[in-house]
Amino acid sequence: MAWRETLYSRIISWLKVIFPLAALAILSTLFLLSRGRDSTNAIPYSRVDLQERMKEGMVNKPHFSGATSGGDLITFTAETAKPDPQDDSKALAEKLSAQIDLTSGTKITFASDTALLDTKQETARLTGGVVVVSSTGYDVRTDSITTSMREVAAETDGPVSGTGPAGTIDAGKMVLSTDPETKDAHLLFTNRVKLIYHPQN
Repeated sequence: MAWRETLYSRIISWLKVIFPLAALAILSTLFLLSRGRDSTNAIPYSRVDLQERMKEGMVNKPHFSGATSGGDLITFTAETAKPDPQDDSKALAEKLSAQIDLTSGTKITFASDTALLDTKQETARLTGGVVVVSSTGYDVRTDSITTSMREVAAETDGPVSGTGPAGTIDAGKMVLSTDPETKDAHLLFTNRVKLIYHPQN
């Protein structure tokens, strides 16, 4: 009986040593496997790209929204934006889109390849493939347009072309403004306006 008790106690003593060692070996294996995994796939940008972005002060998906004095909502969104190296109050944006939600229910959207945002003047100058679309049926294209970031106001720098509820429109300039009395927004086409009327069925 004594030798059985001695054998039993020895087995228990060995197990007390073996189990912690086995647990330590398993944990070490897990740490080694986690270190060996390619972690570059989890980072969307390379280290060089991140350094360049930090150096340039580039911001991804910048978003600005506010309300006019009349209660209309204005939203600006871009793919990227970075400070203007010559003026801290300005920013250069890529793939800018803006939307104005009027209290009347009308929506007006702007989209462009590039834009210059001026926080001091509270304006945005959209350039490169500018598209202006209104929920009332207007779809207008132009090279550049300057729009307010605080009020419902915009004006193209040159000619526009597109379509409207009445037909095809070509004009030397387009102005978006708000009637001071009724607070309604209006699209005004000026300078040699050419309208080709398309009768509705």
